[in-house]
Amino acid sequence: MTTLTGVRITRSVVAATAAVLLLPFPAAAQTFDAVGTRAAAMGGASVAVADDASAVYWNPAGFAFGSSVSLVVDRRDGQTDPPDTDRAGNRSSFLLAFGTPALGLSYYRLRTTSLVEVPSPSQDPGTPGQVQLDTLISQHTGVTFVQSLFQGLAVGTTVKLVRGVAATAIAVDGDRDALLDLGADLDGEATTKFDLDVGVMARFGTLKTGVTFRNLTEPSFETPGGVRRLTLTRQARAGVALVPGRYIVAADFDLLRTPGTYGDERVFAVGGEVHLIRQAVARAGLHLNTLSGSPDGTTYTLGGSYKVRGGILVDAQINQGSDRTERGWGLAARFVY
Repeated sequence: MTTLTGVRITRSVVAATAAVLLLPFPAAAQTFDAVGTRAAAMGGASVAVADDASAVYWNPAGFAFGSSVSLVVDRRDGQTDPPDTDRAGNRSSFLLAFGTPALGLSYYRLRTTSLVEVPSPSQDPGTPGQVQLDTLISQHTGVTFVQSLFQGLAVGTTVKLVRGVAATAIAVDGDRDALLDLGADLDGEATTKFDLDVGVMARFGTLKTGVTFRNLTEPSFETPGGVRRLTLTRQARAGVALVPGRYIVAADFDLLRTPGTYGDERVFAVGGEVHLIRQAVARAGLHLNTLSGSPDGTTYTLGGSYKVRGGILVDAQINQGSDRTERGWGLAARFVY
């Protein structure tokens, strides 16, 4: 047993117990909404909206409807550490993407740490409980190709190499903040896999629709010693947006269940943006897990953009609400020409 930052923890070899291996908890809960400050400010309703370099993530076909050249540098952070539940987690993301109407280049990094209580090997009621910590860091390097089938309809594909670093451990339950910080620093096993994302977008006047399929090959990554296998599950989301001019109203909904910190999710998101003045845009949205069955699945989002100079914009957003898994903030810089 090793002591790190005041938290006692046993490494992945000790984690190979039947109780842990049979846990249904999805450790690789890297949700669809993990990337994008502009999208997050609209509640995650962006599949039919994304038309700048962030389209490499949200909908690769969006490049066909956007600016000639765009560059996005994006950073998001979120955390949930409720002391009164048996699960918790935190996550962060970074995106660097460049796009033109026919081609996109991207790198993004997602980190998810998940915590779930596990049965203690001791029957002594005075013995501290134990938790399972799983961390997956996935680094996606991709090239996006876009093809306009005819006017108003495009298909985009992002071909990716995904380097996943997976780690797992058993720790003595305690301060959830300290445990989650420790989980993010675990030594993991690195593996590189091939993956694909595909998107379709169509425009009919002021109406846009889209659908995106992510992680089509469902790459999985083994933790040290082969104790656990953390998988990027396949995701599918459809969206619709009204884009008449100075404002946008959009809605997205998941077509598949995806694993989240508290269990499966199927998200419905609605949001909008409005140009207040020439240099400023305001955004707001609502993000709802329709499988939660309680108000704990609701997030309210707020954000905006400010044009610093020319085509350079700074985006910011904050998420709050009863869904602790979606609480967080984001900051991005965009260049659009």
